[in-house]
Amino acid sequence: MAKIILIQPQPAPRLDDPENLARALKLLERCRGEKADIICFPEYFPYQGDNELAQAARDLEAYIVAGLVAEEKGLRFNTATLFDRQGNLVGRQTKHCVARLERRAYGVTPGETYQTFPADFGVLGLPVCIDFWGQPHAARELAAQGADLILNPSIFPILKGHWRAGALVRAFDYYLPVVGVNTSGHAAEIGGRSYAMQAGGSFAIQPPAPADDKEMSRLVRVWDHLDHWVILEAGEEEAILTLNLDLDGPRLWRPIVRERFGIRGE
Repeated sequence: MAKIILIQPQPAPRLDDPENLARALKLLERCRGEKADIICFPEYFPYQGDNELAQAARDLEAYIVAGLVAEEKGLRFNTATLFDRQGNLVGRQTKHCVARLERRAYGVTPGETYQTFPADFGVLGLPVCIDFWGQPHAARELAAQGADLILNPSIFPILKGHWRAGALVRAFDYYLPVVGVNTSGHAAEIGGRSYAMQAGGSFAIQPPAPADDKEMSRLVRVWDHLDHWVILEAGEEEAILTLNLDLDGPRLWRPIVRERFGIRGE
């Protein structure tokens, strides 16, 4: 089991406001003593703060995923940035499907590769927002690289209602646990205009791991829909959500389920 904490924060109106880093650190302090394996923030939150978040990861002895804007070789990227329990920067997953609003307001450049990140409890994929639920490439590539868990930091001016549905499709495609984390509702000031951001709904999806083939045969016969795979779904307010996900079971059953349904390749 992996112990996961999702932080669904209330951001300041400007996503690049330093107050968001201060808010993130206060929320992380509330996770002290929880012995989490990983703590995940949403997209663009807290926007900045590599050094401070690295220190928090060391203090909490937990992996942290943060929505940071990173610059490299004169280019700016929207990233899911991962720190390990020792505060080391493990890596950054850049967002590929960068919306026009992001490009204009923040000068963000699309990323070019998807990569997995090893942790001491499993292999992580960190696709950002629509990269995961909006099109199939990220899930396909991350599954091929051996991902055990998908963490999908997001924010939503539109399309939040499709997020959970798209994530369930990807969870079935590759029999992968999926976690999505959003902000609470707020009015974001982007490029000099105010945009109402769709609130909350952070979730966790757990594909089942039955005891044996007989139980699996019984389960698949009632898979008219997969809503029961959603084991956690947040409301709209700021929240800290704690859950345990089984990564070993889906890893074991993944090839069996895919063979049963004739799903070939990655």
